Amino acid sequence: MRIPLLSRIRKMEPSLATLLLVTVGAIAVVGLLMAITAPTGVLIGETQWRVISAFHGMGATAFLLSATIAVYLAWRLYAGEIRAFKDLKWLTAFAAVMSGVTIVFGTWIYIAYRAPGGPRTYFLGNMPEVHQIFFEFKEFIAMFTLPMFVTAAYILWKYDRSLLGHREARAVPSLLILLGYTFLLVAYVLGAAITKLAGV
Repeated sequence: MRIPLLSRIRKMEPSLATLLLVTVGAIAVVGLLMAITAPTGVLIGETQWRVISAFHGMGATAFLLSATIAVYLAWRLYAGEIRAFKDLKWLTAFAAVMSGVTIVFGTWIYIAYRAPGGPRTYFLGNMPEVHQIFFEFKEFIAMFTLPMFVTAAYILWKYDRSLLGHREARAVPSLLILLGYTFLLVAYVLGAAITKLAGV
C-alpha cells in the first residue's frame, strides 16, 4: 500500500546540504536580479554608511533564513520526529553566529541613526512615536536573539542525542529557538519599515 503524498512529505527531512544549496541559491538569484535591474547606488545607498548598512541587512537576511529552517527543525525536535538532528545543531550554531554579526553591524549603524541630521532627528521631529516605540523596541528586542540561539546551540551540542529520549529536555532548546525566532521576526520587520521611512 502506498503512503499518500502529503504523509510522505511530512516525514521527509532535507539534508543540511540541500538546505544550504536552496538558501545560497535563493540569495544568489535575488542578488543577481537586483544587480542586473538596479544601479549599485540604489541597492546600497549613497551615504558613507552604505557598506555597513548592506552587511547589516545581508547578515539579518542570512540569519532569518537559517533561523526559519532551524525553527522548523526545532518543532520536529519538540514533537519527537526529528531525523536531521545534526542539521539542527549546525543551523542553530550558524544562526547564533549570524545573530552576533547582525548585532555588531546593527550597533555600528546605530551611530548613523543617532547622528545629527540622521533618521533619529527626522523621526523625533516628524513621527516621535516611531523612534520612541518602534526603533528603541526593535533595537533592544534584537539583542535577545543572541542569548536565545547561543543557549539553544550550547544545549544541543552539549547534550546531543541524549535529549531525544526526554520530552522536557527537547522542549528547552525548541522553545529557545522559537523565542529567538520571534524576536528576530519583530526586529526584522520593524527594521525594514524604519529603513523604508528614513534610511541612513
